[in-house]
Amino acid sequence: MQSVRESLASLYRYDQISADPVARGGCGHIWRAHDRLFDRTVAIKTIDELLAWNNESARRSFIKEAELGARLGQRSRHIVQVIDFGFAGNVPFFVMEWIEPRSGRSAIDISPDMGAVTIAEAKNIMFEVCEAVGLAHDEGIAHSDIAPWNIIYDPQARVYKLADFGLVKIIEPKLVSAGSGSLLTGGRADFMPITVLTRRESIGFGSDVYALAVTFRALLEGGDCLNGHVVPTPSVIRVRHMGCSDAPPQVRQLLRRFIDEHTEEDKVANFLTMLQRIPKQ
Repeated sequence: MQSVRESLASLYRYDQISADPVARGGCGHIWRAHDRLFDRTVAIKTIDELLAWNNESARRSFIKEAELGARLGQRSRHIVQVIDFGFAGNVPFFVMEWIEPRSGRSAIDISPDMGAVTIAEAKNIMFEVCEAVGLAHDEGIAHSDIAPWNIIYDPQARVYKLADFGLVKIIEPKLVSAGSGSLLTGGRADFMPITVLTRRESIGFGSDVYALAVTFRALLEGGDCLNGHVVPTPSVIRVRHMGCSDAPPQVRQLLRRFIDEHTEEDKVANFLTMLQRIPKQ
């Protein structure tokens, strides 16, 4: 059985594939490669080797992620765009725009900046991410994995982009694609309301808004504000323990409303309204 990299090496259009993945996360690997057709650097995403060969459900979810990235990425510059899809042997892959890491940085996501972001910068990030999330919700899609590590800064376009629709849920009578049990463990659990931690099928638009609020708080305070709990627990983040006591009251009002007082009916538009009221400092 060929490795995933060996399968990718059989492709004609893409070459100079990195010896190892440049990023790993969830069930996917990201490889840097060269697109012969357009003479450009691209990112190729594959799923884990065991899933690629043995899990039909994982392959279907992966294909759904590619479809959404292609469709939504054409409509918003704040979503990482998928530009190609195919199979290398039996391994599905899709190709995304390559976003160069910031100078002197080994990572392209914004998670290393948590706690080092001003209110003005955090507002700007959240406005751009909300544009992407709002578009997805208009299409009936809950992202389900909004967090600082899935927000990428593109220094060439000078915009922030939302990545990784791999845990998406389509809001229809039946579940088309959703994450595995890992959705409820580790750092991800901090970005999920208690209703989702105890009942995964309650993932929806409202839980995405909750994740936006936790992301905003993490950008201002840093990772220490997160619990990092690994099992569903009632000890969700509470704004009364918030460390940035010198923040404008509008910050605490927003976080209290969408974290402590979260409802499944919360909308991105409501979050944006309160975000706009926060003064820039």
